[in-house]
Amino acid sequence: MKMSTSVTGSGSNPGKIMFYMGVLFVALGVVAGGVWIASALFGHMPDMALFGVLFAAVFCGVGGLFAKQGYDNLHASDAVLEQGAAYLGKIFAYEPDYQIMMNDQPCITLVVRYFMAGQIREARVNTGDVNATRFPLGATVSIKVHEGKAALVPNSVSSMRIEREDDLMNPDFDPIGLASSLGISCPNCGANIVVPLGMSRFCPYCDSKVSLTTDGRVVG
Repeated sequence: MKMSTSVTGSGSNPGKIMFYMGVLFVALGVVAGGVWIASALFGHMPDMALFGVLFAAVFCGVGGLFAKQGYDNLHASDAVLEQGAAYLGKIFAYEPDYQIMMNDQPCITLVVRYFMAGQIREARVNTGDVNATRFPLGATVSIKVHEGKAALVPNSVSSMRIEREDDLMNPDFDPIGLASSLGISCPNCGANIVVPLGMSRFCPYCDSKVSLTTDGRVVG
């Protein structure tokens, strides 16, 4: 069995947050800067007018960058959800996304493991949420994958069991390296199973943990 990490995440909620935050900054810059400039012109205060121009330029510039990034993020996620291939996976871990903060807390990025062409892969998908209880570890989720990007299908978190989910949740599997596999007999029940070299898996018949060294010897 092989594993690889090749998919990055995109999410609609963070995109919406950044887009509306950017629009708010632009609106604030235009309104507040306009008020200062108008007041300065009527009061013949050039310094105040210059301050209004600078204020509007800064807020509109920052807001424009946020809005563009949010718009791109939002539509990138939409494209993945519309065109991507669907996979069922398991929530394996969480990672904080410090680029998206809500109430001074980073939003949660899910590490989702799933099977593609017989290989265990990992995708990182943004949630736009800071509440991890909505995404329990080990829960089943549906994701879409398209051109190296992944997106979480809305409202797809469930407790449904999927095929070989114990392999997906096995912490002994290395998600970075690629490992060759070897077919062996389970030392406990004799069933034929496939175990990656230098790793472990649980026998699907007797639930025993079977480990192999990198040279193919059964240990444990």
